[in-house]
Amino acid sequence: MTQTQFHHYIPRFILKTFADNFSLDNNEFTTDTSNPGLSWFKRGSPSKRRRKVRPIYDINVYRLDDHTTNPTNVSRAYGAEDMYRDVTEADCMKFEKLLAKHESTSAAFIRKIWNEEKDLSLTRTQLGDMKKFLVVMAYRSDARRSQYFNQNFDFLTAYSIRRHMEYNRFLNVPTVWFENLKWLIEASVKDIITEYDKAIAARVESKRPAALLGPYLGPIHASELEDFGGLMTSTIACIWQAETGSEFILSAGGFGAWEGQPGIWFHNFFVVSPRFAIVLVSRLYLNERLEKKPGWTSMFGDKLHTYPETDYKKGPPTKDFDFATHSTPDDVFKYKRILVPKEEVYKVNAIFLDDLRQFLTYKSDVSMYKSLRYYDRVKEKKFHNRRDYSILRRKLFSDLNRTHPVDK
Repeated sequence: MTQTQFHHYIPRFILKTFADNFSLDNNEFTTDTSNPGLSWFKRGSPSKRRRKVRPIYDINVYRLDDHTTNPTNVSRAYGAEDMYRDVTEADCMKFEKLLAKHESTSAAFIRKIWNEEKDLSLTRTQLGDMKKFLVVMAYRSDARRSQYFNQNFDFLTAYSIRRHMEYNRFLNVPTVWFENLKWLIEASVKDIITEYDKAIAARVESKRPAALLGPYLGPIHASELEDFGGLMTSTIACIWQAETGSEFILSAGGFGAWEGQPGIWFHNFFVVSPRFAIVLVSRLYLNERLEKKPGWTSMFGDKLHTYPETDYKKGPPTKDFDFATHSTPDDVFKYKRILVPKEEVYKVNAIFLDDLRQFLTYKSDVSMYKSLRYYDRVKEKKFHNRRDYSILRRKLFSDLNRTHPVDK
């Protein structure tokens, strides 16, 4: 019998940043020589005989079902047993290995984000890979998986999925989720964009208003392809840094939660530590094309965005340059960390708080309390679900007042 394995939908290297003992200066391992009978024990100098053991990282996990907050080891947080097991593969854990390899590519850039002394730059190829990583992270979530396993779709989506299943000869709906995810992780960035362009072209030619009604059929469900292809091609990446004294929170939907209107996402948020978030911002929003549509206004305004400085390998472009011939895979984008005021950080957190997710994680009690206070103040006017966090808010208030007073 194959042993089960706990699969994360938020990587452990990100979860660890919410542990109190995490630091960029932490050694990755600590020394333990308590058992010299293990296979690592070799004859030689003492330094070579020491076993290296990973530190234990516990994070706060608030569970919405019973309103409790408990320290949870990152090895058992934000995941599920055998989430990515593919029983059709000879190597049933092949997909988990592909995900791990994909994560490592973007982890190097995310670690640069954490280190405020490091410059942030990506080649055009690396930028495409990072956006693909964010897309995969958004789609691999437990909430998206549960939607397929529980078949929680409206009529049009269910009809579109049935067409997709017939075309690909899939036997059940959960297989659609897994095969969508598998295709996203195995396809190249170029292949994803090519397929996305085909889907858009087919829909435009058919004059259908939405992907669910379009004629496209292919290796991935049309609606998912248009959503995630759009994130890869029609956004710019910004690096948001929380002002000192405030922190981003994390939720089961902390990768890809969005702010905007139906049919257009202004901002998609990907929290990579309590201090930093990668934000994919719609080019339509940045180009001010949405100003003509009443009500299509972002709660974040226009001050938290900046285009990266671009170093073209073929030299500075002329005013009427041809992007297709002037751009190269080795062009370099240089990013700045954008300092986000506390009130704006609380807005991001409020989006997570209003989302219907099972888990929340926070590092700072003070910042979490102030985020809850902001959410309670504005939720009647700005949010749809208007969730009740009164138990958590009272607990935080009580805990904080044992150490120092906090305004209600």
